[in-house]
Amino acid sequence: MGWNSANRIFDPVARALIDTGADDNTKRKVLGDLISELQDGDWDTEDESLEDFLTDPAIVKAFADKGVHLSDKRCCRAEHAKDPAAYLLALRHEDVTEDEMARAIDAYAHHLAQRIRATRDEVRSGAQPLAVLDYVADLIDPKARS
Repeated sequence: MGWNSANRIFDPVARALIDTGADDNTKRKVLGDLISELQDGDWDTEDESLEDFLTDPAIVKAFADKGVHLSDKRCCRAEHAKDPAAYLLALRHEDVTEDEMARAIDAYAHHLAQRIRATRDEVRSGAQPLAVLDYVADLIDPKARS
């Protein structure tokens, strides 16, 4: 049996922490403990509260610490920044906007260009291969020229 009313407990506490300017560590600890207790009481709509606080990284991390994620993984942007390809795959969901998909594609292009430029520094076989790698990186992500 699920417990939807836990949202009415969690959400005001989270808002109060935000409104009072609690630091991220405090929010993560307090809300993490609260999430655990509410889950023990069979809270089955954690994702709804998570959705309401997606703009607060500390709250998102508190949910992630307790194994709560949105089905489309929009809650894990920081983790996806480490692996843009995984982020693109996670965006295959009907609730994802075209703008969000475009931002993810741009981030992936930037990531690829950075990897190419990093590889360029390892290539030691002459100037021509370096010029080709620079050219490809600039095609992928011209603004990130280093």
